[in-house]
Amino acid sequence: MKPLIRLKFFAGIVTVIAICAGLFVYLDFSMSRVSSLTAQLQSEYYTVGVDYSGIVEDQYVDEGAYIKTGDPLFEIRSSTLTDAIKNNEIAKSSLLYSVSEKGTVQVAAAANGRIQTINYRKGAFVPANSEIAIVNSENALYVSATYKLSSPDYARISNKSKLSVTLPDNKRIEGSVYDISLKTVDDEVLTTVKAKVDQDAINRAAFSVGTPVESVLYLDTDTWYNRISTAIANLFKPTGKA
Repeated sequence: MKPLIRLKFFAGIVTVIAICAGLFVYLDFSMSRVSSLTAQLQSEYYTVGVDYSGIVEDQYVDEGAYIKTGDPLFEIRSSTLTDAIKNNEIAKSSLLYSVSEKGTVQVAAAANGRIQTINYRKGAFVPANSEIAIVNSENALYVSATYKLSSPDYARISNKSKLSVTLPDNKRIEGSVYDISLKTVDDEVLTTVKAKVDQDAINRAAFSVGTPVESVLYLDTDTWYNRISTAIANLFKPTGKA
């Protein structure tokens, strides 16, 4: 066999191997990433309410307001509570909220946060044990995303999985999965994951609870080609040393 023909033969073999390897890597790369059906910003929250029915006499905050621990939120007049205190059925010291001398309940913020929803405004009657308002906790935003996964995918997802999140301003941030749940919708099993994100990376003045985002779930990043690509990428990262 002539040298030129031999060279073409080996070059063809190498080319075929390279193409097959590239297709394999691309297939594995594609199968390890799943785009979400829906995704949005959510937040840990706490509710504001009292154990007794009453009338909202004053409202000191509105939806979207930032509050700090101890800030006054509502003042509620409850004849039921007033009667219970007068009849020594309950002691003021046992209440989780303060009661003024005129008998009104002073509802204050239990922690820093932002008012998300107010269910009962000034002048409204509040039934006992009702949620007067919902407060999103400070620095507690997370991403909630829903995916449609195949059976083999569940062997590749865990609380160590990562999310790539794209915000409405096209900024990309990384999320770390900490909760996984399943639900059945129209005979289909959908997977909802919650992922922690860097709070400082989100413009909270523009994006709040309910803001839709795009997310991609990384099912398995512990592959040989990922380790190689990560090692190569680390070679080109600046170390910060002169």
